[in-house]
Amino acid sequence: MPQVEPSVLGALMEAAKDAVSYEAIAVVLAAADIDTTTAAAQQRDALLAALRLRLSGTGKAQGFTGTLPGDPLKGRSASLTEVTADQLEIWSAYAGAVSNPFVRGRLHHLLLVAGHGRKPDRARGAAAGYLDAAALLLAAPERVSGLLRATECLRWAGDLARAFNQKDLQKRVTEDMVALVDRVLADTEDKPGIADRLLEGLRVQRYDITDFAERAARRYASDVHARVGFLKLLLQEVAPGPRRTDIDTQIVSALLDAADADTGFRRHDLLTRAATEARDRGLSELRARAEMALQQTDPDSLGWTRLRRELSPPSGLSDAARAHIDAAVDLRDALWRTAHDVHPAMREQAGDAHVLEGLLRIPRTRINTAGPVQVTPSVDADDNYAVALQVLAMDFLGHLTADQLDRIQERFVPDEAELITALAHETVLPGPRARTLAHAFRYFWLGEFDAAACVALPQVEQILRQLLRPRVPIVSVAKGHTPGTVDQLGGLIRSMPAAGYPADWSRALELLLVDPDRGMNLRNNVCHGLIDTPPSTASRSSSRQRCTCSATPTAIELPRPSPSPAP
Repeated sequence: MPQVEPSVLGALMEAAKDAVSYEAIAVVLAAADIDTTTAAAQQRDALLAALRLRLSGTGKAQGFTGTLPGDPLKGRSASLTEVTADQLEIWSAYAGAVSNPFVRGRLHHLLLVAGHGRKPDRARGAAAGYLDAAALLLAAPERVSGLLRATECLRWAGDLARAFNQKDLQKRVTEDMVALVDRVLADTEDKPGIADRLLEGLRVQRYDITDFAERAARRYASDVHARVGFLKLLLQEVAPGPRRTDIDTQIVSALLDAADADTGFRRHDLLTRAATEARDRGLSELRARAEMALQQTDPDSLGWTRLRRELSPPSGLSDAARAHIDAAVDLRDALWRTAHDVHPAMREQAGDAHVLEGLLRIPRTRINTAGPVQVTPSVDADDNYAVALQVLAMDFLGHLTADQLDRIQERFVPDEAELITALAHETVLPGPRARTLAHAFRYFWLGEFDAAACVALPQVEQILRQLLRPRVPIVSVAKGHTPGTVDQLGGLIRSMPAAGYPADWSRALELLLVDPDRGMNLRNNVCHGLIDTPPSTASRSSSRQRCTCSATPTAIELPRPSPSPAP
C-alpha cells in the first residue's frame, strides 16, 4: 500500500472543510499547491477520480456510473471500470487516513463497489462515514445544499447498512432520519422534496411513517402536488377500509380545490388528474364533479397563444388546377379530377427524419376538453412536425380543390339532374344518395359552406362503408347480451389498407375527418358539434386560414384500390 503524501492529505482536508459536495472538493483540490513529486501527483489524480465519479442506484444495485455533466475537471476516469489497481490502493490508503467523514464514506463506498477489500468492512466504513458526514453537512454554511446532501448521505448509509445487515447502523440511520424529518416538518422554509426523500428512506428501513406522512400532508397543504404525494405515501401505510377511502377522497378533493383556484391549462390539468384519480379510486361523485368542470373547458380558456399565418398558394398552382379541369371530357371526368393524389404528403420521408429540430418536435399530450383523461401519444406515434406538414399539405390541396370546383361550375353549370347522373353509382352511391350529395355541391357553389359540409360528410361515411363491405369485415355479430355493431367512420378509414386501398389515403382521410389530436377533425367538429360554428372554406375568407370544407368533395372520390379497380 502506498505511503500517504502529507501535502496531498492536507490539501484534501482543507478542500473538504465546509464543502457540501464532492464536486466542490475536487475543484479546490485540483487547484491546491502540493508537492511536485510524482507520487503526490499520482495520489491527487486518484483522489480527483474518486471525487468526481457519480453515484447511482440504491442498495446492492449501487454503482458509480460516470461523471456529472459539465464537470470542470477533464481528462480523469469517466467510470469506475477505468480505475487502475494503483488508484484503488491509493483510495484504500486514504480511506484509513482521512478525518473528514464525507470523504471517508465516499472512498470506502468506492472500494466496496470495486470489490477491493472485505465487503462487510467496506460497507461499514462507508455507512458510518455517511452517518457522521450528515451531522457535519447539516451545520454547513450553505444550509439548503447541506440539508440536501445530508439527506442523501442518510439514504446511502441506510441502503448499505440494510444490504449488509448491519443492525446497529440501521438503528442509527433510522434515529437520525426521524430526527431530521421532524426538524424539516417543523421548519417553515424547507421544501417538500426533502421531507419526501426522508420518508421514502424511512419506509425502506421499515419504519412506520403514518404520523409523519399525515403531518407532511398538512404542512404542505398549500402545494397541491406535494400534498397529493404525501397522501399517496400515507396510503401505502394504511390498511384497506374507511381510512383509505377518506384518504382517497382527500386526494381528489385537493386536486379539485386547486383547480377551482387556478386558471388556464393548469386548471385543465388538475381537473384531468382529479377525474382520473376519482375514476381509479371508485369515487363516482367526485369524478362527475371533475368531468362537469372539464366540460366547461374550451381551447380558448387554456391561456395559450395561437400563431397563425396567411395561407396563399402561388397563383401558378391555382392556374394549373383549373387547367386540369379544363382538360376533362365531361362533368363526371371533371369531378374525378378533383381527387388529388395525396400520397406525396402522407408518405414517410425517411431522409428528412431530423429536419428542423427544435420547438416543433417537443412531445405533447392531447388536450381532450370533452373528456376526463389526458392522453400521451405512444412512443411510436407519428412525429408532431411531420404530421403538421401533412396537414399543411392538405390545406393547400383544399384551396386547389375549391378552385377546381369553381371551375367545374363555371364550365359546366350543372343542374341537379346532371350532378346526380355524374355522381351516381349502382353499388356505392344509388340515385337517392347521389341526389343528397348533389345538394352538397350546390350548397358549396351558393356559398353555403356550412350546409355543404353538414350534408356531404354523412355521405362520405356511407360511400366508404359500401366500398369496404365486400372486402373487409365491418359488422360484428351479437354475442350473448352484447349487441352487434357496425364500424363507424374512424374504423372504416383504418380498415382501408386491409381492403387494398393505399395506406396514404387512409392516413389522409383520418387526419382530415376524424383525428381529434393533430388533424382537421372535420367530421367530428361539424357533425358531432364539437365546435360552435362549422368552418368556412378558407378560399372564401379574407384571412386565408385553414381550408376544410373545400376538401370534402375530394374525399368523396376515393382512389381505385389495388390490385383490382373499384366499380
